[in-house]
Amino acid sequence: RKVYMKHVMIDLETLGTTADAVIMSIGAVKFDLESSDIDDAGFYASISIESNQSYGRVIDEGTLLWWLNQSAEARQVFTEPKQSLDAGLAALSDWFGHNKRYVWSNGASFDIPMLEHAYRKLGWEAPWEFWNARCVRTYKSLPCADRVSKPANDHNALRDAVNQARYVQAIHAQLKKVTA
Repeated sequence: RKVYMKHVMIDLETLGTTADAVIMSIGAVKFDLESSDIDDAGFYASISIESNQSYGRVIDEGTLLWWLNQSAEARQVFTEPKQSLDAGLAALSDWFGHNKRYVWSNGASFDIPMLEHAYRKLGWEAPWEFWNARCVRTYKSLPCADRVSKPANDHNALRDAVNQARYVQAIHAQLKKVTA
């Protein structure tokens, strides 16, 4: 039986922490909150720095220096094939589908607001309704979350999105046990 995936986990790799930071890559997976089902194929786009800058997006020197200290595997984001910011966001919107899905990210003030800012800079709307945004960190703070192992974060946007979705599913399963 095919499960309808009404939740999407998004993860970004960026060159800063402000809403106007360069977005280097976008990873996303659709998932079911009530089971362990995840669309492992997901979505991935690697975005050119130059394209970001053409829309006024900025590089934070401290974040760039941080990237230089990451693993060689994580730094591959700098050398993989790139696309323009508008092409990446258009592809994300197409993949996302309709705007009735819940969109999650690890932090209420990072990935989702950064993507919404990028969409606005292009004169477009994000493919989700603002009231459908959800925060992984809120789930992490639930009392039952300490029963779940924290996910790996290897700074690959797609793998991190998958790991975060699995983490939310595991916390949700614990929450259901507590409230049953």
